[in-house]
Amino acid sequence: MRKRLINRLWLALVLLSLIVLEAKAEEVWLENIPVEELQQLYQDIGYEGEKGYLMLPSYKYPAIFLKNFPEGYDKITDEKLRNALFIKILAPLTLKLNEELLNERREVAEVEARFKEKDGLSKQDVALLEKKAEKYDVFTRLKGQERYSYILAELLVRIDRVPPSIMITAAAMETNWGTSRIVREANSLYKTLVWHTKEGLKPIGETEDDSYRIKIYPNVYASMQEFALKINSHKAFDTMRNLRRERRERTSNLSGMFLAPYTYGSSGLKNYAGIFDYTMAYYELTVIDKSSLDLNMILGNDLKRFEKYVTKM
Repeated sequence: MRKRLINRLWLALVLLSLIVLEAKAEEVWLENIPVEELQQLYQDIGYEGEKGYLMLPSYKYPAIFLKNFPEGYDKITDEKLRNALFIKILAPLTLKLNEELLNERREVAEVEARFKEKDGLSKQDVALLEKKAEKYDVFTRLKGQERYSYILAELLVRIDRVPPSIMITAAAMETNWGTSRIVREANSLYKTLVWHTKEGLKPIGETEDDSYRIKIYPNVYASMQEFALKINSHKAFDTMRNLRRERRERTSNLSGMFLAPYTYGSSGLKNYAGIFDYTMAYYELTVIDKSSLDLNMILGNDLKRFEKYVTKM
């Protein structure tokens, strides 16, 4: 009887372990969450880290993403607390973006492998390359095989990671650590301008020029995506992309500190270079460059309290 009971308990434990193994956490998107609730959520899942935002020694960040900055964020008066929260909000988003970029790069690399193996491309591969070439502003007058050989080579230089440290530092400088109205009213992190249109956020107290507006995004992630696309496609960042390619051949770690000097032209702010370097170093943001997302940080935590803020991307 006792042996039978032990066997049943053992079987139950095995089944339970299988259920746990099969359980898969999914990424969580939040919208319009009050800042106090967000801080509580971070505390509940153990998203604290050194300095309040560096996840050491795990180098793992939770797959919790905000579509907009939390309500009341701009009212935080404690600068240290505010800046730490700013980094905590953006870090997972930058890591997600880089995962997408690497997946996109892998897709192109697979096409290149098929191209070299078969000395040609399928209609589907041609369509994909033409679409990517348009997206990343790759232009050539070459035809046939030479054309796609050139496009593949260019795309593999352009489609690559943009270090989180660069994206977070640039966003902090352009938005005064998320307190600017362009964040609240336009979900803009990099103050992208649109010209000769009335669509967008009208600048206040900057200029008498009425020919441009600040672009409005559906969410802050879309702002990040466009900034990364600019770095990966605009000719102003050719040098940065070539150095990134050379760096990739030597090491898998693309440090923002190494690439930062070649991104300074993206802003017209005074003393941009010096403040940029100081900010990145002071907050040790290159730690995030070596980090990754961890879906398991969400498992085992009761998020029902925050369900009303959960949304779809």
